Amino acid sequence: MRPTAPRYALVLALAAAALGLSGCGEESGYETEPPAPSEPTISPASVEELCGILDGQKGTWKALGPPVARVAFTGAMRLWTVQDTVANAALSYNRDIVDIVTVRTCPVVRDHMLTVLAIPDLRAALGGF
Repeated sequence: MRPTAPRYALVLALAAAALGLSGCGEESGYETEPPAPSEPTISPASVEELCGILDGQKGTWKALGPPVARVAFTGAMRLWTVQDTVANAALSYNRDIVDIVTVRTCPVVRDHMLTVLAIPDLRAALGGF
């Protein structure tokens, strides 16, 4: 006796259901949440370079006045982060990193920059980031 079309449909439906349910277990092999990103670490040499840039420009930026100096600061930060992709990633991850690393490495230069730029912290002058 030959099976009929409805019988094939029933067998196919049962097989599909069994295969579909087999993938519903606890351990599917796929991550359900992406891993948390970690903050990139800027090298000490790169931070020293940043401090040197800021120290070298403080007189010029003071003469320009705070509004123009803030634009120049943003340009200097852009140049620094283009040359150091880790610094760029760190700045994208945490905009406060500029203040954190300059407080540790060159606090006097940082304080002078805050006065020249007329800002409460360097993060405030990061236009365009």
